[in-house]
Amino acid sequence: MYGGGNRTVRLTAADKRRLIAEMLECRMRRRYDRFQTYVDPLVVVYCNAWREGIIGPEVWAGAPAVRDLFRRTDENYFPLDHEILDIVVDDDRAAVRWRGYWRRHATSKVYPIDAAHFLRWDNGLVVEMHEFFDAQCKAPSPYAALPGLERLLAPSAPELTRAEMERRVRRLVGEESAPEPELLRQWCSPNIVCEFVGDRARLPYAGRHVGVEAMLGIVRAVNVDFEQCNFAVSEMMIEDARVCGRRRVHWRHRGTGRAGISELADFVRFENGLVVELIEFRDTVSLALMGD
Repeated sequence: MYGGGNRTVRLTAADKRRLIAEMLECRMRRRYDRFQTYVDPLVVVYCNAWREGIIGPEVWAGAPAVRDLFRRTDENYFPLDHEILDIVVDDDRAAVRWRGYWRRHATSKVYPIDAAHFLRWDNGLVVEMHEFFDAQCKAPSPYAALPGLERLLAPSAPELTRAEMERRVRRLVGEESAPEPELLRQWCSPNIVCEFVGDRARLPYAGRHVGVEAMLGIVRAVNVDFEQCNFAVSEMMIEDARVCGRRRVHWRHRGTGRAGISELADFVRFENGLVVELIEFRDTVSLALMGD
């Protein structure tokens, strides 16, 4: 539909935003055939979190395999509705945060799920996807400013250069070494909002927290339970005042000694040169299994 023949297809940032919205609509309306027109026949999908009761983290190669993944999911959970929370576009890549609502066939219970997808295009088709899913935390949010449609279509201008935002985010997520508390206090707003996606029953600090001291407390709590043995940033995207990226972390639970590898996704927003929001996805089921 968007590729075809030897003709080179170039998509604008607006095109990618529109296509992402269309793809999510097709997915949630179970229009599998239509969805396949947006992806390359050899597309590769990396599922970086558990679909509870179905499958764990896995790699799915080829459009037919992705279709089978959708079918397998929908046999257990019926997709109801969804909303897009944010989209970042950077050259041939994009990332979208969204929330879906699913009804489990066995119990009729509705589950709100927070999700993030990282996509890469080539010649007008998606050739690679990395997806993150986890339960929406039920804790009430002290910060109600979800981005409106106007901000998605016309993002705010940055206060820092692209290179400086990338440098700060890499340091804040600990690529070189664990960031010192004073560095976090210097680069983050005193009222920073940190959201750790997931079920609070599995992840005690899941939900939204306000303040740099609250964020530092969570960093210390994670370090008490887990040792990060190895670390690598897989990719990073920047648009206007927003930075998002994926990173791979080797974990070891200090209590059980169990180890594992998981991908994390981070969404960071700057205002007036300071980080004002950090939203993080991690496979909380895998982390819980290390501690059992």
